[in-house]
Amino acid sequence: MSKKAILIALVFVVGGIYIYGLTVVFPSSKNCKVCHFIAPYYKQWESSTHNKVPCLKCHEYSATRALVGQFRQFMFMSAQYNPRPLTNLPDKNCLQPGCHDKRLVESKVTQTKRGIIFDHKTHFTEMKRGIKLHCINCHSDIVQGSHISVSMSVCFLCHFKGVSHDQAVTGCPSCHTSPKQPIVVMGKTFSHDNALKAGYKCNQCHARITIGDGVTSKDKCFFCHVERTEKYNDVQFVHEKHVTQKQIDCLWCHSRIEHGMIVMAKKIPILK
Repeated sequence: MSKKAILIALVFVVGGIYIYGLTVVFPSSKNCKVCHFIAPYYKQWESSTHNKVPCLKCHEYSATRALVGQFRQFMFMSAQYNPRPLTNLPDKNCLQPGCHDKRLVESKVTQTKRGIIFDHKTHFTEMKRGIKLHCINCHSDIVQGSHISVSMSVCFLCHFKGVSHDQAVTGCPSCHTSPKQPIVVMGKTFSHDNALKAGYKCNQCHARITIGDGVTSKDKCFFCHVERTEKYNDVQFVHEKHVTQKQIDCLWCHSRIEHGMIVMAKKIPILK
């Protein structure tokens, strides 16, 4: 057989494999876990509300890149291959027609399960604490919780980091309102509405609402970088590279902050 015939045959074989992979293997979500160590993610996806949405409708990953990865795995026997890939999830994929394209025009959506007032528009069209947010920054809880659900720990990190344990950066009413109906406290009836009208502040009763400080230990840098901490104190640079560009989960670096009725004041005003 001539070299030309061998070359033509090789082209047809490679082309056939590429077309087969592109049309049959690659679009199937169940085939992702064959090559990648993503079993926990896949199981959460299967039980989520997104389980009818193929992985690649959201994740940024091309058929060519997958085939190149397979070639490198075959040729170099894993030396050049990372089975735990980190792939971005662009906002445009979340906001594509038929998915969540109306999120940026809807405002003041009350999340009934937790009674939290949230506005998608302001979070994604405005800088928050000097950071450009992506959908995935808040919807990052994909292993511990349901696939792509909201991680409340990220909310707490933004709203409480850097202030005293009886304060919120944006103020309490930015997320939730006070109870409308009187409640019983220490055996007596207490009205939040009357207390606010009388000029009382939330922290006069809610003496401590958080645990934790959300700081980033320099040691966390070494999980990904070797002896690269020279930019540790350049907060703007670090967030630009890790949050805005790479969409790294905030909790990879920051410690968690817990929020709730941690400590109440010993004396609470009883108002009628």
